[in-house]
Amino acid sequence: MERMLSLADQTLWLLTTLVEVFVVFLFFMQGLVRKFLFFNLYLLLLVTADIGRYAFLYHFGIHSTDYFYFYYETNALLTVALFISIGELSMRLVGIRLTGWKVFSWCAGTFLATALFSFTVSSYMVSRVAIRFLFELSQNLYFFCCLAVLLLWAWKLRNEPEDRIAASLVNVLSIYFLLFALTYGARQLASETARHTVNIYPMIDAWLPLGSGFALCSRKQP
Repeated sequence: MERMLSLADQTLWLLTTLVEVFVVFLFFMQGLVRKFLFFNLYLLLLVTADIGRYAFLYHFGIHSTDYFYFYYETNALLTVALFISIGELSMRLVGIRLTGWKVFSWCAGTFLATALFSFTVSSYMVSRVAIRFLFELSQNLYFFCCLAVLLLWAWKLRNEPEDRIAASLVNVLSIYFLLFALTYGARQLASETARHTVNIYPMIDAWLPLGSGFALCSRKQP
């Protein structure tokens, strides 16, 4: 039974984690931690989840139940953090055109509706209701994250952004979700053999911290 990923996947995993740490460091050095607090927390959670997943992978193996549960638990937590981060970015991007209370109300309402729908769907399952709820929640929230970024990107094309860094991060997220959509569609159309031999999802995950790093490095200092 295969216990570990390939050497190439492990190397990419390590490099992605290092880039995530570096991006958090860039936010700190440029004094943007408080401005994009939740986005930084999301990156820190990514680092913690990557380290924890590798530890579970090393001790229990990639096909173990322990790794399976830990992966979906952390994935749900990360998706919720990403959802909140996008809400924070929308406040920074839209600025005075949208109050913080309106953004909070939309985010809270969307989250509660998604959680209720996910619980309803998972409650019909016979076994592993909890893990299926986490899977449904993360999957549905991820969809709303994709939709929200698409709307922000479209809004940005027609309006002048209040915050250039927030606009750059929205561009990074737009490319991230576009790559995911293209990859997901390609995998659905590919043969069963190709699905197991070609896995570029780790490269998509690497784009988010890498693109954020580019956005911060290209920022003009005041």
